[in-house]
Amino acid sequence: MADSIQQQLQQLVLLSDSVGTGGAVAGSGGVSTVEEAMEQLGPLIHSVYRANKQKLFRQQVDLFAQRKDAEIMKLCGNYHQEFVQSVAQLLKVRQNTSELQEKVVGLNAELQQSGKSLYEKKAELLGLRREQRNIQLAVDAVKDCQEVVRMVAGFDEQVETKQYYSAIKTLGGLKDVYLPQIRKYAFGKVLESSIPHMETKLQGAALRDMKDWLYGLKKTTRDIGRHLDTRMKKKQGLWAERDATIKERHFVSSAVQFVLDEEFDHDDPITVEMMPLYQCLHINEKLGRRAEFRRSFTEDRSDQLSLILASPVHFAPGQLASFEAVLFDIIGFFVVEHNILASAPDFRSKSDVDTLWDMCIAKLSDILARGIQAIRGDPEVSHSLQGVLTTFTYVMEENAYDVRKLRDLMMAIFGA
Repeated sequence: MADSIQQQLQQLVLLSDSVGTGGAVAGSGGVSTVEEAMEQLGPLIHSVYRANKQKLFRQQVDLFAQRKDAEIMKLCGNYHQEFVQSVAQLLKVRQNTSELQEKVVGLNAELQQSGKSLYEKKAELLGLRREQRNIQLAVDAVKDCQEVVRMVAGFDEQVETKQYYSAIKTLGGLKDVYLPQIRKYAFGKVLESSIPHMETKLQGAALRDMKDWLYGLKKTTRDIGRHLDTRMKKKQGLWAERDATIKERHFVSSAVQFVLDEEFDHDDPITVEMMPLYQCLHINEKLGRRAEFRRSFTEDRSDQLSLILASPVHFAPGQLASFEAVLFDIIGFFVVEHNILASAPDFRSKSDVDTLWDMCIAKLSDILARGIQAIRGDPEVSHSLQGVLTTFTYVMEENAYDVRKLRDLMMAIFGA
């Protein structure tokens, strides 16, 4: 019975050995071998208990374990030296690894310290570079603003000294060149808000000069009117001499007389200084205020003509000088208008001048209507006034003004 139990245990050991060595290779076949061993172990234990051989079975198992322990001891004895050497090497490697780890930790600490110092230096360098950049930007901004301040001061000086062309150029440079560069600064916003005031200041200064020029024209226009009136009277004397030599009396129009007198007209042409007007016009064009200036100028000229026509006149013997002075002013006024129309037709239109001329004729009609009794009541006054108005008509006709209404007025007053 003992031999039978021992044989069965040996078979189980062999089966378990085959599972230990071949099971990993066999894959699923190793699992079936283990199952077979377990199936054989069950009947074995069952037969042991049935035969009441438990003690014998334990003895056989102990013997089997002792043999295996002996085998293990023999195996360990064969490889003990190598195992000891391997353990020694492993301990040495462990020691070296610990030392290396300490060195790595130390090196890491040094590296972190160096990195921290480098980071601090880098941060300091970046801060200095930012400061340098900010300083450079500030310097550039100050230079730009300094140039702007210089130009603004120069603009004020140019306006005060009436250098309007230079002032408009300076203002254009501020608006188009420098303002876009400094608009991001607070000073740029101040300048931007000041530009309209500077434009108004320049426009106002030029407009004041132009109005001073208009006011100064009062004496100039009267001198122009007197000069043209005197010259026309000379021509009328020449016409009378020419008519006296003509045997057959035929009517010769004033236009023909003007043509005949061209070769005798050697007087210097009348020139009127227009610089203040052209200067003001140029400035308003540059400022985009041409239409506003045109309306203002039209109103000023209309008011000026109204003042001329509102002058007191007297129709009495020896007192026609006041009316003649009005006519001199009218002649000079419209000669200036003619020159403006010829030199700046896109600013002053013919319809504007014609409107003023029609207004003038209407006001002259009112003046003559109010003094009609004095005019017709004194032949001397009537004759003198007719001569004055005739000369005035010729002068205005010579300067390309329509005098048909004026002639109709004279016909109504003096008859044929």
